This record gives sequence, structure tokens and C-alpha cells, in this order.
Amino acid sequence: MGLLFDVATRVSRSPLHGPLRWLHARLQRYMDVAENYNNCDLASNGEGHLVTSGARHWKVALDLGSNQGDWALTVAANNAACAVHCFEPSPSTAAQCTRNTGRFPSITVHNLGVGDRDGRLDFHDYGAGSVLSSFVSREGSVGLKAERVVEVPVVTLDRWLDAQGIARVDYLKIDTEGFEMPILRGARASLAAQRVACVQFEYGGTWLDAGESLRNAAELFHAVGWTLYRLLPDALEPVTYDHRTHENYKYANFIAAPSRAVLDAWGVKITEHGRPS
Repeated sequence: MGLLFDVATRVSRSPLHGPLRWLHARLQRYMDVAENYNNCDLASNGEGHLVTSGARHWKVALDLGSNQGDWALTVAANNAACAVHCFEPSPSTAAQCTRNTGRFPSITVHNLGVGDRDGRLDFHDYGAGSVLSSFVSREGSVGLKAERVVEVPVVTLDRWLDAQGIARVDYLKIDTEGFEMPILRGARASLAAQRVACVQFEYGGTWLDAGESLRNAAELFHAVGWTLYRLLPDALEPVTYDHRTHENYKYANFIAAPSRAVLDAWGVKITEHGRPS
């Protein structure tokens, strides 16, 4: 450590420091691409691959934060018989989602929010189709001011499933720009009872605005006996939470399941540091 520190100190004061800093920035971007961080493209980040593998086995799927319905349409394209419930709090975006998915009778759009308690909450709406809209404000952190703030009804997933008489959900997808943890807390009973077979949730910089951490998600799933994975382009990587490596607030999707058996039945690969297991 002493020799490395001495070399680094000397190099940092030399003309080599500038080029090395430039190279470091490029290598960071390379690592993000190679490790599937900061990729929100459904076709290449593994979301589409997972739907292709799993959707034909699903009877009921929930799309929380459905936006314009792209994910729901991907499910319908692979299994038109799967009942997909889309939840979109933005009135204008929910209307767009309804128009986009209208040709599939299996898709139902709910202009409704989901959280950790029933009631009404202020929703920061950035306009029809915006991927920034959320119950979490980003004005204080990055200066993004919503077009409007609208009060919308919110339900817990536990209560909504009871009210709808839905005994089992095969897939729960959550993309709510920082509001993922309240939704998971409001679904805790359903998760503990394995009423839900698999969960996908988005993690990233919006969690900082929400005051949340991946540790919170890891602890919640551990408490109900589930295993956490990170989504790769064509596989899942098991996650044993370590704040030094996982709490990076880089955009990524995580998967949680109570048993590997359901993933095996869908033909989903599990890897250990890139090696199939």
C-alpha cells in the first residue's frame, strides 16, 4: 500500500495525470456498458429477454408505472392471453397508454397510484408520456420542475389484490422513478405469502431523491425469504448486498423471487459473475 500510494502521488503531480484521468472516465463508461448499468433500453438491457422467456407462462402480470404501455405490449406480443394490469398515475399518460394498448383486450389500464397506504398523494407530472413523472420530486436535487402537481388516488397492492379477488400474480414489474420502496412495503403481505411469483424493480438516482437505498430493498426481500438478483442482458446475477459495490445509484433493474424454481421453469439463466451456474 505504501509503494502504491507513493507512485500514485508522484504520477498525480506529473503530466501523466491528465491522460490517465481521461482514460479512467472512458473505462468507467465501458464498465457501465459491460456490466449493464445505465441502460434503459428494453430491447437490450434484459427486460425484453426476460419477458420473452417468461411471458408464455404467465396468467396475470402487473405493470406499475406503465407509462405509454411499451412493456405491457411486449408481454401481449408474447402471450396475448396474459391479463396485464397497467397502473399509471398521470392522467394524460394513462390516456395515451389506453389508446396504445386498446387493441389487446387482455390489457387493462388503471389511472391509479400504488404505495404503502391507501389515500391520495401529490404526483409530479412532467406531461404526457414523460418518463420523469413520479410521486418523488426531483426539483430540489437536479432542478427538474414538473409541469403540474396533481393529487391522485393511491392504493396498496395488498388491498388492491384482495379487492380484485386476484389470488396470484405471476410477474410484478415496478418502474416508478424512485417510488419503488413504498410500493414494495405496501405489498409485503403478498410477498410473504408468495402471492406474487416474481418482482422486477428499477433502481437508480431517483432513489436518492426518495431517501431510499438498495439496502432497504435487500432487507425487505431477505425478511420474506426471497432471493435478489440483478438483471443482465440475457441472465440474472445473484446479489448478496454489499454497500461498497451495490449502493452506486446507477440505473439498473433488479429481480426478486421466493424460489429459483420459478425462474428455472421459465428457462432463465442464473450466472455467478458472468459464469452460468
